[in-house]
Amino acid sequence: MKRFSTLLLPLLVAGCLSLHAQAVDEDLVHEIADNLRCPTCQGLSVNDSEAGFSVQIRNKVREMLMAGQGRAEIEAYFVARYGEWILRTPPAQGFNLLIWILPALGLAGGFWFVWSKSTQWKAKDQPPPEELDALTAEEERQVLQDLKRFENS
Repeated sequence: MKRFSTLLLPLLVAGCLSLHAQAVDEDLVHEIADNLRCPTCQGLSVNDSEAGFSVQIRNKVREMLMAGQGRAEIEAYFVARYGEWILRTPPAQGFNLLIWILPALGLAGGFWFVWSKSTQWKAKDQPPPEELDALTAEEERQVLQDLKRFENS
């Protein structure tokens, strides 16, 4: 009995470790598949699609992970087969750098435009200070007359 338990314990530990490794690999499969675009579905990742082609790609990713290949190698494999469009997040290099930079430039340009227009509008609405101080006698009389009328009503 003692001999049986000494053989069983290492087998149980190895089995638990392999189950844990498969669970970690399964998370990685979903993570990698989420970055790959489904070739048959519009706008879905391989992870979100149930198309037969997506299932095959997920199985291939799982198979490549079990063979010891890393994320970069797997993505490079699919890019070599289907082109860079298969990646849902293109790398920030070369021409793709524009995809990453243009939104930030657009936001910065929009903020600058709103800021410059608002300062121009503010400057247009305010007359120069010298015009405010220089009221004619007729204007002053009219203002006082209007004030009296307001107080009496």
